[in-house]
Amino acid sequence: MTTTGPSPEGAPALPHCPSAGEIAARVRSGRESAAEACAAALGRIAETEPAIHAWCHLDGAAAQARARALDDAGPHGPLAGVPVAIKDIVDTADMPTENGTPLDAGRRPQADATVVRRLRAAGALVLGKTVTTELACGAHGATRNPHAPARTPGGSSSGSAATVAAGGVPLALGSQTAGSVVRPATFCGVWGMKPSFGTIPRSGITRLCRTLDHAGVFAGSAGDVALGIDAIAGDDGLDQACAGRAPTRLAAALALPLGRPRLALIREPAWDEVEPGAAAAYEAAAAELGAEPLAPGPAFARAKAVHRGIMRREIAHAFAPWWGRGAAQLSDIAREHVEEGLEIDAAAYLSLLDEADAMRRAFAQIMRPYDAALTPAAPGPAPEGLEFTGNRAQQSLWTLLGVPAINVPALKLDGLPLGLQVIGRFGADAEVLRAAAWCAGRLQEARG
Repeated sequence: MTTTGPSPEGAPALPHCPSAGEIAARVRSGRESAAEACAAALGRIAETEPAIHAWCHLDGAAAQARARALDDAGPHGPLAGVPVAIKDIVDTADMPTENGTPLDAGRRPQADATVVRRLRAAGALVLGKTVTTELACGAHGATRNPHAPARTPGGSSSGSAATVAAGGVPLALGSQTAGSVVRPATFCGVWGMKPSFGTIPRSGITRLCRTLDHAGVFAGSAGDVALGIDAIAGDDGLDQACAGRAPTRLAAALALPLGRPRLALIREPAWDEVEPGAAAAYEAAAAELGAEPLAPGPAFARAKAVHRGIMRREIAHAFAPWWGRGAAQLSDIAREHVEEGLEIDAAAYLSLLDEADAMRRAFAQIMRPYDAALTPAAPGPAPEGLEFTGNRAQQSLWTLLGVPAINVPALKLDGLPLGLQVIGRFGADAEVLRAAAWCAGRLQEARG
């Protein structure tokens, strides 16, 4: 039902990475040191990095020194000794943050982003920085798909998804303004979660769109997704979108018995763009999971245009510093974002925000009978080549609505990963993650 065709030719053998939960438990118990966990991660990365190119800054000696410092301080925290990767739009004071553009070459922030500071407080080892597309929306980087190196890993969180898929680290940070967590997660065959808007503070993360930017997490399991988000969620007093938000308790929610959720199947948006083989796989999975068809209706007809308009108007504002310093050094894609955004006047922009608010209210109403909904994660497996990081039509609506969205790496097509996207009501992150974990388990049982 979920797998067709042999594994793609040329796919490298990928090393096994223990889960974040396993590593932390061993480090806390003294069965493994943070230095040993670091050395093991560096060894796994060395096996695949020449082919995958997931990292833009990885200093092994510095990472081992940080690991020894963790051991000297004594193991602590839910992520004790866990090696993590950080997308290179997230500020780190002890290593460069270059935003995937030569305009920021050598840039060294003065302070860690909130999410990095919180990861360190949870005991994690920040191993290094992963490749992002230019300014998280422009030209692609060098990263390749671990399952098929001639194909894209997706963007813009290319390196974070790829290194988790390649077995380098069990946990990585990314961001999503359109589809930059869920899309690379589905192409690379890993778990990826964009929680509800405002769940994770974005302080110290390069801004594209204040209305649409979400931080997110890549991992090898639902449990590791929960550990990662729990460590970094909640109001930090800096990001207004997080004001009053309590830290999540996703790991505790997953620890409870998983019951069958009531699921909807939402084919929109852009079902007509889904490849026939992928459409058949999604339909079969929905039938296996007992999902009821749900048509969102005309209230969402302009979602693609509204998302595009808000995104480009806000990018034009946020990118003013780079535009002023060196517009000619930006890619054609980045310049197009800015130029189109500058053509949207204030009245049109405010109207777009009003339309987005109306869609959010409408979606909350239609989802009331359900715990979660299944939707396509992508039109199909990762496209060939690196120039195009993939169609984001299957993610942009859920980003616009600010609802939780999760890639469940439960399907394959022609030997390549094909994710199932699970979404739900705003703020229902625990319910949606529980539903996603149940779906993964049920589909695994169906495969025998």
